[in-house]
Amino acid sequence: MLHSPNLIRCVLLDVVGTLIYPQPSVAAVYQAAGVANGCDLPIETIRDRFREALTLYSVSPDLRTDEALERERWRQIVAHVFAEAGETSAILDRLWKHFAMPSSWSVYQDALPTLEKLSDRYQIGLASNFDGRLRAIAGHWPCLSDAMLFVSAEVGWAKPSPHYYGSIANVLQLQPHQILLVGDDPRNDYHGAITAGYQTLFLARESEAPDDIATDAVIRSLAEVITRLP
Repeated sequence: MLHSPNLIRCVLLDVVGTLIYPQPSVAAVYQAAGVANGCDLPIETIRDRFREALTLYSVSPDLRTDEALERERWRQIVAHVFAEAGETSAILDRLWKHFAMPSSWSVYQDALPTLEKLSDRYQIGLASNFDGRLRAIAGHWPCLSDAMLFVSAEVGWAKPSPHYYGSIANVLQLQPHQILLVGDDPRNDYHGAITAGYQTLFLARESEAPDDIATDAVIRSLAEVITRLP
């Protein structure tokens, strides 16, 4: 349950995993990139190593970021996944270009209809730990292209940094409690936004929400956002 729904003026949504998802899957694309560069790994190995790498490598200890730091983080992730390859710059280049293309992403079925309805009543923003490639991706779809886009590499801080969320509130010229954040990452979206004073909803499409997330803050589809607002 939102603590002050009548005060909300802006709905911010996480992007990857909330509005869009990679298609084909990350593991499938990584496997193809490896094969093209002489490193054929089982897809299960790629999935496991990719998950490991996401926890091992962050942009910086204090969550400062920019375009160069994002590129370096992904270099480390790719090198971890393809440890046997030694030199992985060609694999990174292939993957970097692939995930820059709108055609590499699909929109969840409930995303655009929900954004269209919300935009009649609220300011809409997209809040993502990404880099400048996201502008072309989001610009491919209506509603996403009309939203204000807060990309971590451009803001200078990554979620869940309070500086990231504070910067957004300053740009919007709103108090934190006037902003609703909707996302699917417990640490970056839910807890990060709560710490910053935002109102929050946690999207758990196909899995159970962690125990430290309030039950009445959990939604199963983006369409539920509309039902939670006045």
